[in-house]
Amino acid sequence: MASTLTHPIVQEDIECIFKIVGNDLNRLQGKRILITGGTGFIGTWLLETISWLNNNSNQPCKVYVPTRNPEAFARKAPHLASNPEILSLPGDIADFEYPDDECNFIIHAAAPAEPRALNHDYLGVAETIVRGTRRVLELATQKKVEGFLFVSSGAVYGVQPPDLERIPEDYLGAPDITNIRSAYGETKRYAEMLCTLYCQRYGLPIHIARPFTFVGPYQDLNAGFAITDFMRDGLQGKPLTIQGDGTTVRSYCYAADMTAILWKILLQSPVGRVYNVGSDESISILELANKVKSIFDNSLEVIVMSKPNMKSRPARYVPDINRGRSELGINIHTDIDKAIKRTLSWMK
Repeated sequence: MASTLTHPIVQEDIECIFKIVGNDLNRLQGKRILITGGTGFIGTWLLETISWLNNNSNQPCKVYVPTRNPEAFARKAPHLASNPEILSLPGDIADFEYPDDECNFIIHAAAPAEPRALNHDYLGVAETIVRGTRRVLELATQKKVEGFLFVSSGAVYGVQPPDLERIPEDYLGAPDITNIRSAYGETKRYAEMLCTLYCQRYGLPIHIARPFTFVGPYQDLNAGFAITDFMRDGLQGKPLTIQGDGTTVRSYCYAADMTAILWKILLQSPVGRVYNVGSDESISILELANKVKSIFDNSLEVIVMSKPNMKSRPARYVPDINRGRSELGINIHTDIDKAIKRTLSWMK
């Protein structure tokens, strides 16, 4: 039986993930996994999956999670933090000590992606990504892992051309390295190259995911993303404020779809293959604000801080996911309306 301490919405989502991914998840039974970034948004969903698997298996999977703040994770997800098969490793991603144990899989998802963190310390973010990736690649080589999933980012493409509707994996754009705001995307690019080099030299079974934008339970309402800002302000009965002109186009993939795609990439994709992770359902920031408003109360005000520039096309950040569709059978099962409603139900 699945844990009754897991929120019903999350429990439903985890059961859907198992239906989507299928029997390949059974490969994790009895294994040892390192998940960096395991206390973050993506990591928490991966841990929920393993917790459900262990509750329905006679061969539990043991997970090691480096963290500098186990107390914060215990407040966020007490049922996971107290799980005997989920073990915290004290320390930073670059200096944690892995125990004298096997390591069969590594999922490297540690990197501060929230605008709040990025804007505070670009150099620190860049150093964390590079040092942390090198650290886990060395560990993977020593342990001779069965699979290594690097959670990169759609930011590696740089600014999406406004006339390119969706970014495919073979798009050769890149971040502007003269702009410090590109630190996250450029160091993720370099980390991908490190993965490629370790794959070539040491035969590491590398799989790479490039996530875009998400919505779902366990998101931090103060992270600085537009969708979490709207939800937070709506829950407080405040106007939904758009800092720009509202024309920027994004797409939002629900957490359960994201998690299923990540497991598919790790367990089903060819070694060395790269896949976008996200929804290809485009929506402007103004349209998004109005959707959130309609779910709360249509009396809420939407405030747009800037006027649109009629001389330029709106900025875009939307993935092309046809490679994942054709090669891994990936589909988006939760549209944006349902994703917002489920997330708000969890938050309330």
